[in-house]
This record gives sequence, C-alpha cells and structure tokens, in this order.
Amino acid sequence: MVQIGSYSINADQLKFGLTSLVGIYIFQGVARFVTKWIQVRRRFRNATDMPQPPHHWLLGHLLVMADIVQSLPLDVHPHVHLPFLFEKYNLKDKGVMYLDLWPVGTSMVVISDPNMAYQVAQGYSLPKAERELDPVLTPLSGPGNMVSISGPKWKFWRTIFNPGFAVQHLMTLVPGIVKDCENFCQVMEEKAKQGKVINLEKHTTCLTIDIIGRVVLDTELNTQFKPHPLVEAFKSQISWLAPANSYNPWLIWHPLRPLVFWWNQRIMRGILGGMLDQRFRQRNLNGTSTKKSKPIIDLALETYLKEKDGKVDTMDEEFRTNAITQMLVFVFAGHDTTSSTICYIFHRLSQNPDKMARAREELDNIFGTDLDNAATLLRKEPQLLNKMVYCTAIIREILRMYPPASSVRFGEPGFYMKDPKTGALYPTEELMVWIASLPIHVNDNYWKDPREFRPERWLEEDIPKDAWRPFERGTRSCIGQELALIETKVIMALTLRRFDIEAQRQPNAANGLGEVCGEHVYQVLAGSAKPKGGMPSIIKLAPRVI
Repeated sequence: MVQIGSYSINADQLKFGLTSLVGIYIFQGVARFVTKWIQVRRRFRNATDMPQPPHHWLLGHLLVMADIVQSLPLDVHPHVHLPFLFEKYNLKDKGVMYLDLWPVGTSMVVISDPNMAYQVAQGYSLPKAERELDPVLTPLSGPGNMVSISGPKWKFWRTIFNPGFAVQHLMTLVPGIVKDCENFCQVMEEKAKQGKVINLEKHTTCLTIDIIGRVVLDTELNTQFKPHPLVEAFKSQISWLAPANSYNPWLIWHPLRPLVFWWNQRIMRGILGGMLDQRFRQRNLNGTSTKKSKPIIDLALETYLKEKDGKVDTMDEEFRTNAITQMLVFVFAGHDTTSSTICYIFHRLSQNPDKMARAREELDNIFGTDLDNAATLLRKEPQLLNKMVYCTAIIREILRMYPPASSVRFGEPGFYMKDPKTGALYPTEELMVWIASLPIHVNDNYWKDPREFRPERWLEEDIPKDAWRPFERGTRSCIGQELALIETKVIMALTLRRFDIEAQRQPNAANGLGEVCGEHVYQVLAGSAKPKGGMPSIIKLAPRVI
C-alpha cells in the first residue's frame, strides 16, 4: 500500500498505472512515427513535380540507394553515389533529383544544374541545414560555427574575420607559408631516402595544419616534426565521428563517443582560449600593431575592438567562446581542402607525365632552374604566384574532379527552383537542399569529357557559368578559398620539381570493388572527402634532384 496525501494506492494499482502510462507513451510514439511515415511516402508517391528514381510505397528510395551502394566500393564518400543515380535514372537533364530516405536519412532534393544552384545559393540563399551539419561540425568546433549558422550571427562573424582572409592580406603571410613548405620538403626528402610506402595525406595534413596555425593563430605548431596536443585532440575527434556508411549500431551509437568528444573539446578550447587571451592582453599592453603580416586572430580582435569603440579592458565571454568556435572551424576546414588537393595533384600528374612536364617548365620560367630560388623569391615577391597560370589550372581541375565538400541548405515554404529550360517549378519546403558540387562538376551537359583530367580546359575553353563550385558561391562561399589557392600554389612551387610521388594500389573494399570509374584513389568520408586510405604513396626524388 502506498500513501499519497489522503489517498491510498495498493501496489497492483500503482503497477497498472505506470504500465498504462508507459503504454500510452509508446503508442503515441508509434503513432507519430507511422503518421510521419505515411506523410513522407505520400508526398513523394506519384509526385509529378518531383523528378526522382522509382519510388517504393513502403521503403521510398532506400532500395534505390542500396542498389547504388552495392555497385560501388562500400567506403566511398556519399556524394560519389550521386552522379551514378542521376545517370542511371535519366535525371541528369532535369538538373534535380528528389530522394525519400526517411527514416534512415533526411528527405532531400539534390541539385546538379548550375542555374538552379545559383537560385538556391546566390539568387536567394536558402539558410544552411544546421540540423544535418551539426553531427559533424559540433564535435569539431562546438555549436554556433560559421559554417552552419545563418542570419545576423553569421553576418557578424563573417564581418569579424573577412579582413584576415582578404587576398591582399594573405599575400603578406606568404613568407611564413614558405617556411612550413620548406619543412615539408625536408620531411619528403627523408621519406624518399627511406623508400617506404607512406600515408601521404597524413603528411599533407600536418603541413596544412602548420600553415593554418601560423596564418590564423601566429603559432608554430610544428606538427610535421612532433605531435601537438591541439592537433592530436582534433585528429581524435575526427576519428570518433559516427561513420556515415555504417549500419552497425555499436559504431553509430558508441557509448564512449560523448565522453571522448567532451574531453577533446576541453583540450582544444583550452589551448585556443589561452592563445586568444594572450593576443588580447598583448594588444591592450602594446596597442595596435603596425606590422603588415598580422595573423587572422589579430585582425579579428581589431575588428572586435572597433565594434566596441576600442573601450574594452576585458574580453566579452560570449565573444571569446564564439571566437574559439570559429578558429576551430578554420583548423578543420582550412586543412582539409588543401591536404587532399595536394594528394590528388601529385596522383594525377604522376599519371600524366606530359602535364607534369608542362607544370615544371612553367615553374622553371618563373623561378629559374635552381630549385632553392623558389622559396627565396616568394619571400621577396609573393605576387609571383599570380604567374603560375598552368599550375592554377591544375588546382582548379583537381577541385572540379575531387571537390572536398558540398553545401546543404534547408528549403522554405513557397520557395521553388525554376528549370531554366522548361520553366518547371520544383518545391523545397521541408526538404534538405543539397548543392552537390560533384554531380555538377562531372555533368557532360556542362563539361567536355568531365571524367578526364584536362587542366588545359581552363586555358582553352569557355567554362560554364556557375558550374565550378568547390568552395560554393554567393554570400555563403568559403571564407578561406583564397588562402587554399595561395598555399596550394606555394606548395606546388616548392615540391613539384623536387619529387615524383606515385600512389600505391590498396586492398579492395569489403564488397570486392576497389575502383570508381577506373580510379583507385577515390574519395572516402573522413570529416570531409579525402583520398582512400590516405593515399599510400612512394616518394622519389625527381631526376633533376638526384
């Protein structure tokens, strides 16, 4: 018997009541799930305004996705699936494809037409799909990062950091970038002497993180020679992200993941917070620096102090917390693009000796045949990077073929994409809108021989408007795209003539498929799109160096 105030309830009554309550909650949950299932399936079923693959009344497009997944290596990046889906179901000319993946994934519309991508990202700019981005970006940076937020908060932080990523300012930082690239050359020379297979992406990642540390934080991380706690915590965070291509519940909902995320965040935010506090104290003591080559962290503080009319003795805690978040985003996004791009540049040039020869000839013409001159000249004249016309074409071609990321937005009521050819209207309400750069980049409606590596196309052909989108376009384009292009050119200037790097074939994936369109160094998901297995490679000194 249980006494509650003036009422007495026996154990059987209490048990029956609790059981009934649990039953009601379960029933309501099941009812909501079934109702949602019916609503989603009904929306896609026989929808004439939504170009899509064959739709199953119970499973939506999950069977279609399973069929595509089985036809490719199991570990490919999800965006690799998309061109094959467009091709298989004759949707390439439509420019959009609707996918009903609920409840396994978010129902979405995928864009493969440059004009409709323009409508979504430039003409109107739909808000970022924060819910879809958070599972990856929140563990790496924390909530409120510039990549996923929208509205006034995003505009404020973009304004704070814009001066640091202006081309004119980035050119003043080239001497520091050169120093990190010289360290990379030293590491690669040692690996060439050893003659062993190395994980190339691991080394290019250390290089690009060193560059980001120098450019953003004015700190020599030196990860190419020794571990750094900030970087080690960051790498751990990436390795613990839930796998996108796994259906193993243990891997998806690993019970230790939240604890690891918390611990790594504590380390990363503690280190960056200390760096930020130190810069703020130095500014208060010494005033505004007159140096041209200021790190991005200093320019951000300058903009912040201008917003406060310079009357700040202590840093606002909200600003401090969010500034740390944005710097973590820069570490993640800033290293990813360039580290993978460098791998693919060497991979494709090793397969095309004529294009490698042309790139080396261009570098000889700019910097002279003495390989040591490139570093010396770039320190004095960073503008020499602008003469690397063919090398820039190589970078653009690699980013076309191997885009590191895409943009995901969220549709709005009343916002329709309009087919420029037919005038058809395509709805976006309650759908994730995926501006998937890869299916645009390999669509032969816009590119001649899109699966071929032809840097010459950037010098000899008319590039279709808005069809090249590795950094996205519009107001939400990547803030660090100019830094990525500058540092990649510096790396090429110092390394292309010194090394021959050849990717080694790796064991097939679990389903026995080891290539995508004849390419064994295909893209896999590791935070962003990266070369499979880190692109195991043999490093050799180029003939002129030996």
